[in-house]
Amino acid sequence: PPPPPPPPRRSADRPTVAFAIVLTKDGPYLDGAAVLAEAVMGSWRGPNSSSSGAPGGAASQPAVDYELVAIVARNVTASRPVLRFLGYRVLERPLPVAVADIAPGFLRDRIAARGCCGADELLKLWAYSLAEYSRVLLLDMDSLVLRNLDELFFANRPAAARLH
Repeated sequence: PPPPPPPPRRSADRPTVAFAIVLTKDGPYLDGAAVLAEAVMGSWRGPNSSSSGAPGGAASQPAVDYELVAIVARNVTASRPVLRFLGYRVLERPLPVAVADIAPGFLRDRIAARGCCGADELLKLWAYSLAEYSRVLLLDMDSLVLRNLDELFFANRPAAARLH
């Protein structure tokens, strides 16, 4: 097998941003997590870097660190070691709210049958609890990072969202 990836880039003197995913069940989803991890690690540059690097060919030192985070349901067991091998910090979380606790109406009546994962989609709400990061970008595992996403992390506002 290939050697494990280097540990996440994190230091005490710089803020850390998180690229987060959610996994609701074991199955054939880890290829997406692997491609996403490689794309994030391959595209990461700091705010003062450019696609060609710093002047003179030297690499620019990023102003922030990053970490890959996988929020997983309790029933996800076989995928955890693979996610760790890929460089993800694995966080097991329960549903943040029981379907029975959702107010009666449209959402409660339909959530179990919606999307790929039904009510397990609510696990995505845990991204809001990752307060140890200066920014969190929650991505679906079928997302593909094609270019650097620094602008999302360096915008001077609480929620940096922009359509491309």
